[in-house]
Amino acid sequence: MKGSEEQYVLAEVARGNVEAFERLFYEHQPRLLHFLIGLTHDREVSRDMAQDLFLSLWKDRRKLSDVHSFSSYLFQMARFTVYDYFDRLIVSEKYTNEYLKEACVAQSGEEEIFVCELQAIIKKTVEGMSPQQAKIYWMSREEGLSNDEIALRLGISKRTVENHLTAALSILRKVIYLLFVCIN
Repeated sequence: MKGSEEQYVLAEVARGNVEAFERLFYEHQPRLLHFLIGLTHDREVSRDMAQDLFLSLWKDRRKLSDVHSFSSYLFQMARFTVYDYFDRLIVSEKYTNEYLKEACVAQSGEEEIFVCELQAIIKKTVEGMSPQQAKIYWMSREEGLSNDEIALRLGISKRTVENHLTAALSILRKVIYLLFVCIN
């Protein structure tokens, strides 16, 4: 879409024109999805994010008439969404790890066995990762180091640390998901 054409479509979306919104969606969604997958390394999470972003755009469509470059606007929203996702993921992982550590000590019987087996599966999965991925995972989750601290210690960029950590967490999510699917 050219600039003036895009401005017209954005103005139409701001007025509630569903066809104009669909046009924006079909034109920008594939690139957005590719961008999100590149950041999260998780196709399903990226699809959900893309859907949520377009839903937010529709809910706040009146603001779109003030947007000069929709692509820039959309990808800026996507970046913030990914940052929020990783912030929530880090907090969730931290509490999950703390819970698992405490659970092995505090619980009894069958639950204790399950939690300890889950910890063993996580450990084995991490050991099966590339050496760099495993090292970064342990430094982040066991030692509690920030991405900046890990990057400094290993002499690599923070972005490389984030990429390795994202890939490691994606693998763990899939393994744990499969475990729970098999149990149920």
